Amino acid sequence: LFARAAASLASCVMASRSDAGGRSRLSPSMVAIIEKQVADLRHRVLTFQAVPNRSNPGLDYSELPDHVDVLVFGPSGSGKSSLIRTFYRALHRTQTIPRELAEKIIVRDTNLNEGTLRYVSAVIKPTGMGGNSTAIVCHDTRGQIWMDSKEMAQVGVILDGQARDDVIVEQRDYRYARLLWEFWKSDTDLFPQEALRGQANLQTKPHAIVFVFDGSMEEVPNDDETLFYRDILQIAREKGYHY
Repeated sequence: LFARAAASLASCVMASRSDAGGRSRLSPSMVAIIEKQVADLRHRVLTFQAVPNRSNPGLDYSELPDHVDVLVFGPSGSGKSSLIRTFYRALHRTQTIPRELAEKIIVRDTNLNEGTLRYVSAVIKPTGMGGNSTAIVCHDTRGQIWMDSKEMAQVGVILDGQARDDVIVEQRDYRYARLLWEFWKSDTDLFPQEALRGQANLQTKPHAIVFVFDGSMEEVPNDDETLFYRDILQIAREKGYHY
């Protein structure tokens, strides 16, 4: 719900903006329709509860997470960090990003570096906002570059909830002879022990996955990405993620 609503919020807000001359791109009636849709979507997200009815005496609700974790996933430079920032601005009707979120979700020029260097979370909506609602957290991920078996293994670790939050990872990119960041240090050590959780559960696993691709590319995704992400989708289905 959040992923669909937040993406729609961002799209609606962008569509209703004025052009450089201050003129609306849309007719007044269309703007009114969009604004109502935005208000409805914003209300649904702000009041969202993961499990609103907790009255079944046969179930133990104490182990349920107090948040919903949305994993934002895709190739390096596809715009994942920018999308998370857009989610926040559209939901809260602001152009200002809080310092804590801005320091975590950093938009970099991918011509100068690899982009996001950490597996890091950002709170888009805190618990209790809009009533007794569930917190919403987005996890920004290091983008895929090689589309190989090591990056495939990285995905499995994240989906299993084993990766700790806010960890830096490194690898050596010999093509450019410079240090890049990766979750693993060698082929036999995909994740250093300090980057792994001792125990994974529903609290640590992502609850939804949003795939992000660069819409300016001629093919979205291209042939290599199609094969890679087709396998990723199959892994996600096997782990219980459906769409």
